Amino acid sequence: MEKGYKNLVFFFGAIALITFIGFYKKYFSLAPDFPGLKIIHHFHAALLITWLGLLIVQPILIATHKIKIHKLLGKLSYFLVPIAFISMLLAYHNQYLRFISEGQSESFVLSFVFAPATDAIPFVILYLLAILNKHETPKHMRYMITTGIVIGGPGLGRIFMTWMDMDIFMAIQIQFLFQLITFISLIIYDRIHKKSFGINPYTIAFSIWLIPNILIMFFPNTTLWQGIAKWIVNYF
Repeated sequence: MEKGYKNLVFFFGAIALITFIGFYKKYFSLAPDFPGLKIIHHFHAALLITWLGLLIVQPILIATHKIKIHKLLGKLSYFLVPIAFISMLLAYHNQYLRFISEGQSESFVLSFVFAPATDAIPFVILYLLAILNKHETPKHMRYMITTGIVIGGPGLGRIFMTWMDMDIFMAIQIQFLFQLITFISLIIYDRIHKKSFGINPYTIAFSIWLIPNILIMFFPNTTLWQGIAKWIVNYF
């Protein structure tokens, strides 16, 4: 493992802690009865907790030279990630149905259909890039790091909403800013340390994450997206 990444476990641990704090009031504090929550919430939580746990454990296994276990857990992720992705879509679908039951306008609900493009889809793409580069450790590691940045976003946003009483729009903007700074900092770190790649994995990951997170500011309200979203909800 590269010298600058020997304490990677603390980075992933921080993401897990942020997620726990962010979802504490609305999820973890409701144990053991979890009033008002559905099976999909527990299913989604269990899978994302497992993924965060995997991100924490894998660097430890590398540092302690337990490569066989690291590879075994890596193969288990082939099953975990697709199911986690489905759970993310189901969680979004549950929120979509809630908006409908609350009587939200059709344009608002159709705009919301774009939401998975900001985290669920980038998460899967970055994971696939990590797997495709599993034999190139520096690239593999960087793509895995960026999956953590993407997954950690919702927890961070909820800290601002549930602990600081910010409205959802302000919370999302600050969440976006923190993620933006994290990506840029990692890109700058590699430039300072002269890491040589054709195209830096962080730059690729940043683009994959940034594009939909910029588009969501205006594209979901366009006639084009409203038509696409209507087709999606009618056929899926």
